[in-house]
Amino acid sequence: MSLPSQIGRPHLDPQINAALSELPCGYAIFDHHLQLLEWTQNLTDLLRLPPEALRAGVRCADLLRQSARFSVFMQEGRQNPFRALTEQAERGQSYAFEATLADGHVFDIRSTQLDGGGLIISWFDLTTRRAGIALGQLTLRVFTQAPDGIIFTDGSHHILAANPASGQITGFDPDELPGRVIFELIAPANLETTRRLAALLEKKGSWSGEFELHRKNGESLPVSLRVSRIDDSLTDRPTHYLWLITDISERRHAEALIRHAAQYDALTALPNRGTLVTHLAESLPGARRHHQHLAVLLIDLDHFKLINDTLGHRIGDGVLLHVAQRLAKLLRESDYVARFGGDEFVVILPAINSPADAATVANKIVSALAAPIEVAEHELHTSPSIGITLFPDDGDDGDTLLKNADTAMYHAKAAGRNNFQFFASEMNRATTERLDLERKLRHALARGELTLHYQPQFDAGSRRPVGVETLLRWNHPNDGMIAPCRFIPIAEQNGMIVDIGEWVLHSACRQMKRWLDDGLAPLRVAVNVSARQLRQRDFCEMVAGALADSGLPPELLEIEITESSVMENPQETIGILQKLSSMGITLAIDDFGTGYSSLAYLKLFPIDHLKIDRSFVADIEHDLNDRTIAFGTIALAHSLGLKVVAEGVETEDQYVLLRGNGCDEIQGYLFSLPLPADAAFAFLRARCPAR
Repeated sequence: MSLPSQIGRPHLDPQINAALSELPCGYAIFDHHLQLLEWTQNLTDLLRLPPEALRAGVRCADLLRQSARFSVFMQEGRQNPFRALTEQAERGQSYAFEATLADGHVFDIRSTQLDGGGLIISWFDLTTRRAGIALGQLTLRVFTQAPDGIIFTDGSHHILAANPASGQITGFDPDELPGRVIFELIAPANLETTRRLAALLEKKGSWSGEFELHRKNGESLPVSLRVSRIDDSLTDRPTHYLWLITDISERRHAEALIRHAAQYDALTALPNRGTLVTHLAESLPGARRHHQHLAVLLIDLDHFKLINDTLGHRIGDGVLLHVAQRLAKLLRESDYVARFGGDEFVVILPAINSPADAATVANKIVSALAAPIEVAEHELHTSPSIGITLFPDDGDDGDTLLKNADTAMYHAKAAGRNNFQFFASEMNRATTERLDLERKLRHALARGELTLHYQPQFDAGSRRPVGVETLLRWNHPNDGMIAPCRFIPIAEQNGMIVDIGEWVLHSACRQMKRWLDDGLAPLRVAVNVSARQLRQRDFCEMVAGALADSGLPPELLEIEITESSVMENPQETIGILQKLSSMGITLAIDDFGTGYSSLAYLKLFPIDHLKIDRSFVADIEHDLNDRTIAFGTIALAHSLGLKVVAEGVETEDQYVLLRGNGCDEIQGYLFSLPLPADAAFAFLRARCPAR
């Protein structure tokens, strides 16, 4: 501060005084007698002095003593440093030192001699500056030692600085990060999200959420991000961004463990009751929307309480674990099994075709739990009582289905345990009949109850026989003739069709060879093959074996495969059919028009005949749509170089329409019913004797 060299009674300009009072310092001016002349307005506040302490004429020594008394300065452990200061002032000596108020404020105190006598003393508050330095040092420590990543970017999101933790989280050395665009660290799957984030930050200035971080080694790391925009104080445009990055992988892992504990049974690792109820509730809307059936099986272990009470909970837990593992192994991937509580389990079967599917699974469960369970050198036995409910027949919601399954389960226990019961009594009767039929069918082949009938096929023009279709019949000793539509689907579902089909093929080939040997003119014999047979690895070898065993020429054997069977796996089917065709065997597609075959595949199949399904022939005289389909099939087959066989021809009008539109062969009651072997031979011998 510049003052005149000679001070009489100088006066501080009010504006200057007001300006000086805004600074963190105060001034006092003394004349050559060391009496107070002027002072800044803020001095009383800085020194914590009462207003009356500052007045013109106060001696410097008195002011310093008052300052010491009211302000309670401390210096190097001495309470009153102003005695020495006063002595220096009275001798006209300049001085400078730091002192601290009792409240912690630090002052730099200086006195300066003025030309011509007089003295000016300044008190400069260092507290704010010191605090700023301390805060800066603390900020630096936080930046370098913080466990979270701290990254500063410019307005275009290029990294300017990153702390060591950022390097640990990203896998980059901290000095590799500056210059990169921070969005390069966001996992590629979220690129569209990062563009939206950049726009959001520019608009709103902050964001927090979770992302997948793209680490240097290519791994993804879940992180929590908090971003703040730093704006220019003059333009309000973003100049920098502060990114705080926290590794949340451990938290995610802990959350996953907590979720797993909340949703899965600790012993068996199967979904628990709560998760099952949720899954069932989520499955029903889709089943309702697609008009699908769904089955709920409630399984209770018979006599489990006896095992638990006799051998202890450890052994009981071992039994439950074994049961859970067996249930999980026998179900499809789309099925769902959960531990319902205690010794109860629940199985959900989505998108079943019929109640028989649920019965089949229930039977598998009964069989799977029939084997003994070994736990800690104990050989234990348990069996299931199973209650079955069907959606939507037995309930429209999960609670109702489970409640009714529980009721059905108790019916199973009342029926002697180790069985299953449907909630609906009529369903139990139908299932019981089916199981009884399946049981009988398992013995039918060995007991010689299966026989073959043969339905002749005729040339449409000459009406002469050209072949026979082999048809399976079951004559049970007590139940009499059982229709194929009742037992063949059961055989296909439980796999017995493989053994039965092999027997049919061998028997048909032998029968035709005997007829030929007995003087019948050469005719082809057609044998139906199911999709399950076709999928057998040794199917072609089995067919070759049947031909070799019987001595029947391959060109007299025709294999009939349904359209739906062919299209289950068309690429694989092409290879099988080509192998059969190369053996000289005739091939036919049965029930054509009822499936969903692709013409692109149809032209690749090495087939010889298309058989029009009887459902299109039945109303061909009256139904224009059926007639169009039948005639269209004939035209399609001929364009592909195939012959057409019409099934189910029962009237002369049907025959005339088909023959008139180019159908090659006819089969049906109009010409002949399916006949037992002896009757078929007599019928054929009369119409096509050996040449």
